Amino acid sequence: MIVRNVMTEDVTTVSPDDTLQQAYEIIQTKNYDCLPVTANRRVVGIIQLTDIYEACMRDGRQAALPRPVKEFMVPDPVTVRPDDLVETAAKLMFKRDIPLLPVVHGERLVGVIHEHDIFRAFAHLLGVDSGTIRLTLVVPDRVGQLARIAELIRDAGVAIRNVATFRSSVLDQYQIIIRVETEASRPLIDLLERHGYKVLHVLED
Repeated sequence: MIVRNVMTEDVTTVSPDDTLQQAYEIIQTKNYDCLPVTANRRVVGIIQLTDIYEACMRDGRQAALPRPVKEFMVPDPVTVRPDDLVETAAKLMFKRDIPLLPVVHGERLVGVIHEHDIFRAFAHLLGVDSGTIRLTLVVPDRVGQLARIAELIRDAGVAIRNVATFRSSVLDQYQIIIRVETEASRPLIDLLERHGYKVLHVLED
């Protein structure tokens, strides 16, 4: 999944010369935690709610709020492109502990990707609220396991909608989460277990 599929295109921004008061009011009204700072649609910084709080605590509200955003923003923030992977954006946000990344095409701001957008993307990827049945299986870390499970499910006449794998806390094991479209999960569970696959959890949306 790429950034353009999940990003927010309707972006509210502030300029470097806007006051901290203006930025604070937008953040409060929109229920944001940060805003891109732009000049001629080019991203020049990020102003976070924490930056505003720190300025007010350090200098006092009356002194800080009338001053321009450019004095407090984080300049030259990291950005992503519309065709970057969502995983790339998530990794950058995690490593830098930031809730939002500007999305740029060339130098022009075309959107933002927020941590909420990423949560929504991964929920969609896992098929949450899709009316399917989720099976969590524990499998040994061996070549061909996923292919064999998919073959068994196909032979049972059941459609697979989503698949995700996670390394288990147990050495040499993986957990495979499979979303399937079927009205009755019991026959499929019995089939998988007869072939040696442990079904750890079943969730029906």
